[in-house]
Amino acid sequence: MAGLSPPANPASAHLQRRKSLRFTSPLFLVLLLLLPVTAWAGWPSPGAARRRELASLAIRIVILLCLILSLAGLEIVRTGSELAVVFLMDVSDSMSQQAVDAETVYVRDAIESMGPDDRAAIILFGADALVDRPMIAANELGLISSVPVTNQTDLAEAIRLGMALYPAGAARRMVILSDGAQTSGNARAAAEYAAASGVEIVVVPFIHEPALETLITNVDAPTQLRPGEGFELNVSIRSNQATSAVLRVLAGNDVLYEQPHALRRGDQTFSLPLTAGQPGFVSYEVQIVPDQDTFYQNNRLDAYSEILGPPGILMVSMEPGQILPGGEVRADEHSALLQALQASGFNVELVTPNFFPLDLPTLAQYDSVVLVNVPARAFTNRQMQTLQSYVRDLGGGLVAVGGPT
Repeated sequence: MAGLSPPANPASAHLQRRKSLRFTSPLFLVLLLLLPVTAWAGWPSPGAARRRELASLAIRIVILLCLILSLAGLEIVRTGSELAVVFLMDVSDSMSQQAVDAETVYVRDAIESMGPDDRAAIILFGADALVDRPMIAANELGLISSVPVTNQTDLAEAIRLGMALYPAGAARRMVILSDGAQTSGNARAAAEYAAASGVEIVVVPFIHEPALETLITNVDAPTQLRPGEGFELNVSIRSNQATSAVLRVLAGNDVLYEQPHALRRGDQTFSLPLTAGQPGFVSYEVQIVPDQDTFYQNNRLDAYSEILGPPGILMVSMEPGQILPGGEVRADEHSALLQALQASGFNVELVTPNFFPLDLPTLAQYDSVVLVNVPARAFTNRQMQTLQSYVRDLGGGLVAVGGPT
């Protein structure tokens, strides 16, 4: 059960108008040591012009002082009596309904106790952050109606959104109501930036005993596979207590894997042996069914792979029956190799040099090119440049089978 342990009401304390000094580059204040040196070096000796020289020295010291203060970044900060408060309410799945109700009561009491010139805004956050109430001076809490995504907790986004709501000239305060169970974003960095910008941050913690929770944090599958290829699907699981769970992998309506596993406390990764199916894009849906769990929404995660068809080979060969120099007739030089490749499961396309692709995207569709006794003079310069780029830049395969020509 959530228990609220708030500090003193952060919105009930009113501010008094005051002024203060601050320096953006205080290291330059070391140059103030030059002032006595300047006074000593320029101190006039007794004489008729002593009074005029003293006035000149005073002017030089004042100018030097102004330069030093300018380098140090002197700022006069005037704080008004108005107070602007942004309430960040955590409504993610890790917060029970009782805790959310307690947050609402706390914010309502705080807003009702604010001064007439004070203003307040409300942001609800989970996986994203939404402004439920803009920065207004009304001393009553209306209906809370925003519904952020609740399956994650991103406090950093809520802090950044709250920074954009502050008006100019008012003292700025941010009240964070959360259990601190951050799952995404960098809340520390966002809070440090807000504090450096002059925002006073007050945290109202909700302390509760965590229930047993198991979730899938990542699924890693190869991007490309071949039909029948064996591979390992890496599934990362996080559990806050030792337990056991059934791990299941689905591809469409087919169950590819289903086995019980013992889970230890913390993060662990399981490598599941699978075999690629038919060509096409495949979605591997990983499910975990623990013995006990709190939030079922994080017990499923998908990964995608492309199962490629058989390797494509472009075979280039001269037409048989041509008359070669010397009067010989060109024999059929490619049929035996074509049949052997097809029998091995390759997808082979046979073309003559005249139909060899002229552009790289067309040639890139093939995994390899096989030249069967093709003389260089049978290709155009553009075809040869395309073949060179295919091998050199794309890493395509090239096999050249020689012959009498």
